[in-house]
Amino acid sequence: MGLPFQRGRRPTTEEEDQEARARKRQRWEAWLVVEKRIEAHWREVEEFMNRPSYGVPASKWAIVRLYMPRWCDLTRGEHRCAICLEDLEPRDRMRMMPCRHSFHQRCIFKWLQINRLCPICQFALPSDEEQRLLDEKAAKP
Repeated sequence: MGLPFQRGRRPTTEEEDQEARARKRQRWEAWLVVEKRIEAHWREVEEFMNRPSYGVPASKWAIVRLYMPRWCDLTRGEHRCAICLEDLEPRDRMRMMPCRHSFHQRCIFKWLQINRLCPICQFALPSDEEQRLLDEKAAKP
């Protein structure tokens, strides 16, 4: 007679059993691949958040000294501020990081008061402490 959930179940062939096992194995392997990618992603996020320069403001001196580009100084295709996502216009006040990425002046100044890293390529401007050490080193004969 058997168990209730086994009633009406037709006997399966060995080939069908092997196919079912193969499908289960494929799903399991696919899940493991996805899980590894998710794990790697969160590891990258954690490493980024624990970087010593994340959340450290840039020095005031480094912010003020940023180059003020002319419209013709912008690289081809770079006509959008990556912070506010608005188009850069020829009449706008812009600033260019040493890594050659340009932003609206008000946007990059606000950004650098919170985080010294370029929002596009993660180039780091000196912090207040690093700037002080650089100034002391330059002052020594």
